[in-house]
Amino acid sequence: MNKLLAPLVALALFLIVLTTCARNQKVPGLLFESDRGEVAWDSTGSAGVYWSSYLDAGDTLRCLVIDSDSMGRLELVSEPLAVEPRRPVSFAYAVRTEEGTGELVSVSLLLLDDSLRTVGDTVLHAIDSPAGEEIEGDTRGWIEYTRSLLVPGRVRAVKVRLLCAPREGRVSIGRCRFSRDEGWLAYAATFSPHLGRRPEDGYVFTAGRMIHPESAPVPLPAETAAGMMMFERKGLVDATPYANPHAGDRVGVLYERVPRGTVAPLVFGVKALENLAGVRVSLSGSPTGEQGALRTQSLLYQARYAATRLEGSSSRVFGVRTRMLESPSPMSLPVGENLFYWLDVPVPENTRPGIYEGRLSVQADGRAALEVPYRIEVLDITLPPLPDSVVVGFYYYPPADPALLRDQLRDMAGHGINAVSLSGSFITLSEAGGLRIDWERVVTLDRVMAQMRRFGMSRPTSLYVADIYEKLELPRDASRWTGQHDKRFTGAIRLMNNTAINRGWSRLMFFPVDEPANDPGQMALARHTLGLLDNMDGILTLCDLNTTSSVQELSFYLDAVVIQVSSVFPRIVELTAGRGLSTFFYLPAFGSYDTGHDAAFHRLIPGWFLPRSGTRGVYYFAYQLTEGDPADELDGRRRDWCAAYPAAAGQSMLRPSPEYQGIRRGIEDLRLVYMVRALSVRCQASDDEAVRRRGRGAAAKLKAILEQVEPSGPAVIRQIHNQLDTYAAERWRRELLDEVGWMQRAMEGR
Repeated sequence: MNKLLAPLVALALFLIVLTTCARNQKVPGLLFESDRGEVAWDSTGSAGVYWSSYLDAGDTLRCLVIDSDSMGRLELVSEPLAVEPRRPVSFAYAVRTEEGTGELVSVSLLLLDDSLRTVGDTVLHAIDSPAGEEIEGDTRGWIEYTRSLLVPGRVRAVKVRLLCAPREGRVSIGRCRFSRDEGWLAYAATFSPHLGRRPEDGYVFTAGRMIHPESAPVPLPAETAAGMMMFERKGLVDATPYANPHAGDRVGVLYERVPRGTVAPLVFGVKALENLAGVRVSLSGSPTGEQGALRTQSLLYQARYAATRLEGSSSRVFGVRTRMLESPSPMSLPVGENLFYWLDVPVPENTRPGIYEGRLSVQADGRAALEVPYRIEVLDITLPPLPDSVVVGFYYYPPADPALLRDQLRDMAGHGINAVSLSGSFITLSEAGGLRIDWERVVTLDRVMAQMRRFGMSRPTSLYVADIYEKLELPRDASRWTGQHDKRFTGAIRLMNNTAINRGWSRLMFFPVDEPANDPGQMALARHTLGLLDNMDGILTLCDLNTTSSVQELSFYLDAVVIQVSSVFPRIVELTAGRGLSTFFYLPAFGSYDTGHDAAFHRLIPGWFLPRSGTRGVYYFAYQLTEGDPADELDGRRRDWCAAYPAAAGQSMLRPSPEYQGIRRGIEDLRLVYMVRALSVRCQASDDEAVRRRGRGAAAKLKAILEQVEPSGPAVIRQIHNQLDTYAAERWRRELLDEVGWMQRAMEGR
């Protein structure tokens, strides 16, 4: 009997302790909620905080403002909140930052045992912003962040601790909520079979909801009959399961205005007004106009959510977002959740200008179909290809399957990619100690290079040859190299270069050390090997450098330099250009929270930041690099990087990521930038003053647009995330298309 009563007595004592603690807490006045009522908070340590208000979906809510000018500081600690081990809990809070630097927000959980002793803590979320000459303070609109985690086994209660102490600027904190059995975590687990198998992994889940002031739109009668509401979502911005449509998304007709030879992307979502089953989408053939049917093969995708790592390649912080676009299939859609669709309509170069219209249809079981009309305006403009000196490429790991290799390179070319970076040398030591060509590797490269030629990828190909040290038994310690080592290394490079020339490959750029600034030993090896290559006639050298000092030092040895996007600054680009180098930058686009996760963001990088930065191109990491199940990036030691995901079994279609779709649009924008530059020069050389005036105006317009974009990598990423409106690139594109049309007509005397 005593054994049966003991757990009940312990539970009763535990609840008494919780109740006593709750009575001792100070309540700061702001309403903090939980799923079991209001939460008491101790605000000791807070100072200089004042009240204001904000709008969320039309509702006026109170918030606390922490202003650095008033020496504001907010420090709140909740009463102990009972939790269950190995069950999810979450904390949600609304925040806005205005030119803030320093520790803007920090939310952590203090983990308590059954005696309310602290046994650990975990940071749920932190927003900080460094101050510096090159970096402005953090500015973002109202966002509601939700962070969830699985409670560790020893923990019986938690305290939520919220700190806010801006060094500069202002932070506002709105409604906060603590919840047990948070549905978000269970929802995320459905997209990653790995999540939940090992609760000790302790993943933290995050979701961000943009807070819009306007009230939710009222469904139209046709939408009520269909049980779903339609809204546009260009670029799949905020394409999360619970994203809410706002007034600007409610369009009667999806519309795109495009030059010939490009792709019109039409993107929209549907939100369930009630529980729906069998939601499916269909396309009613090719769009038509006065010129007849648009001769095209449209691709219709359905967006797929996935649990994905945030804040680093091995992070245990993850979120649910749209990660890939796949073939549509019937779906159940619970009330309040979204499905997103993406329609690609390629416009052939021989298309007659004019308006073409079509429609899609979305329907759930037992409901009326919701018609989604769209309109494509084809302009009398054909974009030129990129100049030969401009590169937009991938770090690429070619598959062994020749058919898949062909499909992948065709896919790249169709998205405007014109170069790749490959890995792996093809020289080994013979038994006698001489140099020997690895013909099996050469045959593989033959196949890759042949497909590259087929799809027009003729730019020089960087070849990462860090495996040469092991293959040729060369020391990793540069101080141990002898004249014999130097001769062996340079002989292998010469043999590879001659093989490439003799077999008709693209020109090779040799890349012997990866990010050498990360390690003093690697830096010494880079100095030595790049110095050897610099003294070899006809050998092109390249290295990726991720610090300002390494660019300044090693660029003396190089023909081309690839700078990490976080190290792209005007003075560095001027330095490398002044030394006669081709200067590129690189970034881990796919699966990377640091550099965005939607099409609209990545459109801006090649389309507008690249010409603004003064660099010659960009390399993305990577076309496909996965561990385990490609659709589940939580099943490996790090996140996956995929521009295009492998097709599902039985499907031939590669599944693009939203970022990849945005890059294609950005490459079209980049081609437009070069077209405006070329046309404006031609116009300014005209004998007709009106035409010269038009050319000067177009050049000034382009300059004004590009000057709106930050010229450095860290600043532009912050700008795109927090300052530029979502459709800035779309607006600039339309302005430049107008300039092109005017210049063409002016030069033709029309």
